[in-house]
Amino acid sequence: MRLLTDEMDNLKKDLEAAESDVTEFSKRSDLANQAQEITAKALAKANAQRERLIDKIAQLDEATEQQSETEVQSVKAGVEDFKNQFEFTLDYENLQAFFVNFGAQQVLAALKGLHPNLDIFAIEADYLAPKEAEDEVVQSHDDEADQTLANGA
Repeated sequence: MRLLTDEMDNLKKDLEAAESDVTEFSKRSDLANQAQEITAKALAKANAQRERLIDKIAQLDEATEQQSETEVQSVKAGVEDFKNQFEFTLDYENLQAFFVNFGAQQVLAALKGLHPNLDIFAIEADYLAPKEAEDEVVQSHDDEADQTLANGA
């Protein structure tokens, strides 16, 4: 009989351990379910916010396109207005002619006087038109002026 009692005690201990394990697994399962519910709610909120942001980005893209088109048209109009302010646009067709017409030679001569050790040969080569080019610009400017006067008279 003692053997039976010992065996029953062992079975009771095993049963208590199994019940303890079941209780622990139930608690873990409940915690996992709660975590899953929280995650699902957070995911739903994130998806809703994502959709709102996508809509907002689309609106901003559309507004940016409209603004860009408006700005391009404005810049084009400004460039045309700027061009129309000058009677002879030939003087401003290239940077060399621009510098020749506004006395770059005198500026570079003054720069040489202030800084005699400064090598400005590259600047002169890039920005000063040769004498022939300067003569062509002046000649074509004179020809345009003559033509304008002939047409107007």
